[in-house]
Amino acid sequence: MAADWHRRILTVWNGYRKWLVLSLVLTIAGALCTLAIPLLSQALINQGILGNNLGVVIHYGGYMLVLTMVAAGCQVANTLIAVKFSERTANYLRTESYRHIQELSFGNIDRMRPSDLLVRLTNDIQNVKIAIQQGILNLPLVPVMLIITILLIAFYTPALIGLMVVLLVVFTILLTAYLRFVLPVFAVRQEKYDAMNGRLQENLAGVRVVKAFVRQRLENDRFSRVAGEVRGSSLRAQTSIAILIPTMLLVVNLGLAAIFFIGGTSVLSGTGFSIGEVIASIQYLFLLIMPFMILGTVLPAISASRPSFDRIYELLDTKAEVNDPAKPAAFDPSSVKGRVVFDHVSFGYRTPEGTPGPLVLRDISVVAEPGETIGILGATGSGKSTLIHLLPRFYDVTDGRITLDGTDIRQIPQDTLRRTVAICLQQPNLFFGTIRENILFGADDRSDANMVAAAEDADAAGFITNIPRGYDDAVSRHGANFSGGQRQRLAIARTLAAKPKILILDDSTSACDVATEARIQDRINQRFAGVTKILVAQRISTVIAADRILLLDSGKIVASGTHEELLAISPEYREIYDSQLGRGIVGRGTS
Repeated sequence: MAADWHRRILTVWNGYRKWLVLSLVLTIAGALCTLAIPLLSQALINQGILGNNLGVVIHYGGYMLVLTMVAAGCQVANTLIAVKFSERTANYLRTESYRHIQELSFGNIDRMRPSDLLVRLTNDIQNVKIAIQQGILNLPLVPVMLIITILLIAFYTPALIGLMVVLLVVFTILLTAYLRFVLPVFAVRQEKYDAMNGRLQENLAGVRVVKAFVRQRLENDRFSRVAGEVRGSSLRAQTSIAILIPTMLLVVNLGLAAIFFIGGTSVLSGTGFSIGEVIASIQYLFLLIMPFMILGTVLPAISASRPSFDRIYELLDTKAEVNDPAKPAAFDPSSVKGRVVFDHVSFGYRTPEGTPGPLVLRDISVVAEPGETIGILGATGSGKSTLIHLLPRFYDVTDGRITLDGTDIRQIPQDTLRRTVAICLQQPNLFFGTIRENILFGADDRSDANMVAAAEDADAAGFITNIPRGYDDAVSRHGANFSGGQRQRLAIARTLAAKPKILILDDSTSACDVATEARIQDRINQRFAGVTKILVAQRISTVIAADRILLLDSGKIVASGTHEELLAISPEYREIYDSQLGRGIVGRGTS
């Protein structure tokens, strides 16, 4: 990836390369105007001022004014082009990265830290934007200024070419030494800065946990260490800059002294130099140092952007683990009956490196008939959520297959499958907006009737209508302005509004009291009687009325049957029943 980053940037600019050519033309034109000014000042001094000729002064002064304005105009136009390209690139990378994240599978997202993704979409893209802007604006100036300045000195003041070559060599040595030291320092600084951002974002996301366990001092110490590393690397970078600039100016001043000495003695002896040539040579000396100052500024910015660019394209090059079939099966969502078959299904999550991990589900076989309600019960870590995440293809099975009405779900496009299978996830994630927008988030039918019906079925209509603005009331970030039970009911309403053919509730009423849970189940059973329903729970009251209950333990089905059958044949089920209901201990929650 590092080898072809130039090509990938150019790919972003397809259709805009004529602007790059225009930028180069403007750079050359502006440089030529700037480089012509010393020649005009030489003529103005020799022929106008020393010749006591006001007309010549006005003549050459006018030319200098025009060239200065043209050079400034070229610089302004080139700056606009650089800004245009850098902003276009940043916008492309930002939108493509966001789009790609939306297309990645659950398995891909599991291995990415949210803080890393935020850094890539913000700081990394900003670094690339700055580097591109500086590169377009300044890098083309370097060869143009160097080559033309040396040629002009060689042609008009050949006696100084030796001095200029010596100064050129000294500048090159200084810049090379500076870059050898500072480029790795800038790369390290960027790494430390990214680590600090990651630490900050993770801490802010978990600030309630930090406060709950009184770990503020520990987190402050950790952040101080990371911030100290950023400070140290930044100081090293800034120290090198602080040394380079005065050293360059020292060399320039020595060069000025040499020019004054050589030129002054020549003028006094009347053997070669004129006063105008001495002044022009001084101007050329400052023009000669300009490319080195540009390189000293731009190359570190480009160096700092390279890791950022690589990280952005590492994200963009990540292949989704779950993909649509090349040749989808003929599948009509409108005629789905809802027969689901898990056929000897096994599954294992991938390791952080992306290699296959150990199996967490082993040889699962179960059939859910249309309209049937299947309950899945088990302890934490038994594989309940993992099992039902396979049905909408959040992950693909490792072995075996899952069919929907006889069609392997891997042969069904993901969008089609997920419009057929609706799942209410364990964590009720609500979006910033309104209650209406959240309930109708995944619904094709966006009518008020569908919204209200879904809210009533989720037992949410009561508290919604008591809110001043009702369904148009605001939902804060993550639904923080609602209780846990209210968030769960809004999430259930969102799932029901999608009118699925297969409905999955993943422990979706855990924060609701038993009475509220019973009302929700009664409404769902009435309105979605023909829909295949899968209920996942740790609380036995959630699944007790299911047509069939699967008891999972360590990724295997250890028992299957109705509530009465399991009480008779499964010691594990009886133990769960006795611990939760048989001895009068009923699960509690908040409504």
